[in-house]
Amino acid sequence: MNCDRISELPDSLLTQILSYLPTKDSVKTSVLSKRWEFLWLRVPVLDLKVSNFPEENYASFIDNFLEFNRNSRMRKFKLKYDEYTYDDDRLAGWVVTTVDRGIQHLDANGFETDMCVREFMPQNIYKSNTLVSLVLVTVGIENPEFVVSLPSLKKMHLEDVWYWDDPLVIEKVISGCPVLEDLVLIRAIDFCVLDDLRFLKVRSKSLKSFRLAFEYSMAGTYFSVEVDAPRLEYLNFNDNQSDMIVVKNLNSLSMIDIDTEFNVKFGGSPLEPEDLRKRDIIRDFLTGISCIRDMIISQRTLEVLYLYSKLGPIPKFDNLYRLQAAFSRSMFQLLLVFLESCPNLENLILDFAVSTEPEQDGLTYVPQCLLSTLECVEIRELIMGEETGKKLVSYFLKNSVVLQKLIVRFKDSSIATQDSDIFKELRTFTKRSRSCEVII
Repeated sequence: MNCDRISELPDSLLTQILSYLPTKDSVKTSVLSKRWEFLWLRVPVLDLKVSNFPEENYASFIDNFLEFNRNSRMRKFKLKYDEYTYDDDRLAGWVVTTVDRGIQHLDANGFETDMCVREFMPQNIYKSNTLVSLVLVTVGIENPEFVVSLPSLKKMHLEDVWYWDDPLVIEKVISGCPVLEDLVLIRAIDFCVLDDLRFLKVRSKSLKSFRLAFEYSMAGTYFSVEVDAPRLEYLNFNDNQSDMIVVKNLNSLSMIDIDTEFNVKFGGSPLEPEDLRKRDIIRDFLTGISCIRDMIISQRTLEVLYLYSKLGPIPKFDNLYRLQAAFSRSMFQLLLVFLESCPNLENLILDFAVSTEPEQDGLTYVPQCLLSTLECVEIRELIMGEETGKKLVSYFLKNSVVLQKLIVRFKDSSIATQDSDIFKELRTFTKRSRSCEVII
């Protein structure tokens, strides 16, 4: 005899289970039986996409849901608009309601009807004792006239946000988050938005993870970033716009994913021998992150560091044991110059890209890490028959003294067999380390 044991569970446990579902899926359970008909209304979570509703019906649904739960504490409110689809000013009112009811997780993905048009968030979000995570996308925030107090907030994600009247509002908000651990700032590309956040300062004694994305280029425009976070462990820095980049007190930093040109192109100040200011900015930045153990570095950042190396030595990354780098056939020398600053490197991952640029000659220089510490090299995205890739493989096999493993990944996975011609050819390459295993 079949037995519906799930329906026998108490309401508190069933609503807890339903809270992990999007609201549209939670509502569907109402057809299961009389037992489930109104159960979804008691779930302390509202997770909706406007596109799931016929025109304008979503607003009445949210109003009715909040009215039904007016005496209960909301745990999560997540609303995502479709871009350019709806134009109303009710989002702020719903945010006020949920924050006043002790919301823990607020995720408001707003709408944009025209350039620089955002719905502004209510200022009660700056005084929530219960907020644990705050995600704001395509909305506006104003500078509060009072001290920000978010004592429970651990995660904050701000994307395409308009900082209306004070570029220091971010610094003020962060200062009111004493336990903030995870921060994501994806800076907007609208011209009016850019002008309001020229100087970005991230200062936090609790922050452990920080991601900054700011790629849009406005030639000749000055922007600056300052990061001061003594407990920061992970930094994802994708900034192609800021001319001044300052890092302080990053002694806990363990991993960085870096993609920046330090604004030396597209109208920024050039990296020339007489440009001492730009040289010092790059040097101080590299020194400030020199304690890291794990790095992902882009091709454009490698190119800038190669230019920098002609003006002064790249600071040493003595703790770096893993490096993942993107580069093309014309950048062998650039890569080797940077590897010289990593004397204790153990693992190297290369994302190889074939380019039309001429190949650099004279791969005779051998960095210190190849002679003493490098144990594993992985080369990705090679193309069958591409001579530059073969030379790269041959170089590491011939010059790496303690190499234990060399992994080659081709774009065409069908050639990765023991009997393939390329495998037979690689087996003929000279290996300085007899214990090295070549894996395709």
